[in-house]
Amino acid sequence: MITTVRKLLETKWPALLWTLTIFIALTVSTGTFESGPLYGIPNLDKLIHAFIFGVLVFLWWKYLSGKPGIIHPGLLLLILFLLSSAYGAGMEYYQKYFTTREFELGDIYADTVGAAISAIVCGYIKK
Repeated sequence: MITTVRKLLETKWPALLWTLTIFIALTVSTGTFESGPLYGIPNLDKLIHAFIFGVLVFLWWKYLSGKPGIIHPGLLLLILFLLSSAYGAGMEYYQKYFTTREFELGDIYADTVGAAISAIVCGYIKK
């Protein structure tokens, strides 16, 4: 079972599906979330943002780090961190101009923090 999960994580599909899932989740209206049982938890949305962008870095790292001839692992993690952070910022602007959701600078910070923590953890895992 564990070997199957590891092999799956080394394919591009989990990372691609997670990237798409983020786009869908950050595009739909949040009306049901705001009326849900967890809505009263302070900064829960920021924790969720940090988590989803941390997972994004991890999944792309798992896929790319095992490829032969890939760039230096530290540089790969830096690029993944930057791309993930840019994706998070881009999604906020997308929300502002193309959806009914609001732009929040705090969400960009949370996306960046989650991506950074994940990149750091992945760097230690690799060693």
